Amino acid sequence: MHRFFIKNENIIDQQVILGKEEARHLSTVRLSTGDTVELYDGIGNVYQAEVIELKPKVQLTISSKETRLPGKPHLHICQGLLKGKKMDFILQKANELGVTNLTPFYSSFCAVQSPKPGKQARWEKIIMESCKQCGRPLPMRLNTIRDFHMVLAETESLATKIIFWEKESHRRLNDLPSLSASSEIVALIGPEGGFSDEEINQAKKAGFLTVSLGGQTLRAETAALAAMTLLQFLGGKL
Repeated sequence: MHRFFIKNENIIDQQVILGKEEARHLSTVRLSTGDTVELYDGIGNVYQAEVIELKPKVQLTISSKETRLPGKPHLHICQGLLKGKKMDFILQKANELGVTNLTPFYSSFCAVQSPKPGKQARWEKIIMESCKQCGRPLPMRLNTIRDFHMVLAETESLATKIIFWEKESHRRLNDLPSLSASSEIVALIGPEGGFSDEEINQAKKAGFLTVSLGGQTLRAETAALAAMTLLQFLGGKL
């Protein structure tokens, strides 16, 4: 099933016209009049629709509507900025895995300190394309880049707070109380250089529990993917 994003205000009497970018996407998959597609409005509504016109504009008729909202716990990932296309990969996989929102942040050992202009828009596009691929009608929320101390301050009210740390030798995720009983989980995942001892101490003071991902030294992107998958599994979402 092909999927496209629409704006609610473009729905008039069960008819909808695709925006230019989505119409361009539809042309690349070679759909014909009479074909059925799914439409997402970005707030959790899913529409079944039939293509009734391709030129001069792509017009569709809506036949049904349902709302698909994610259940709890809501997973908030705070990810230290990574080099190259690693952040692209993590954002794509986080959206596929049902992460509620993701906050990129600077910390002491980040190799990247000044992402190129337009990076936020590129990341948002990656998330939207991922939604169409995996069938997620409500996109993961991507926050703007914060610094480490701002992340600690903004997560103060959350009860279940985890920071993954390679020097933690005892506590693992299965040692924690049932994560499925939490309504909100926030997890901090470091950049390639990990966290400084000072940052770990600050996180502990802010109520974060240090957790190990095992005895092997994982690449930053591997650690992020493993952490998100395990948290969703233990939270009952996978």
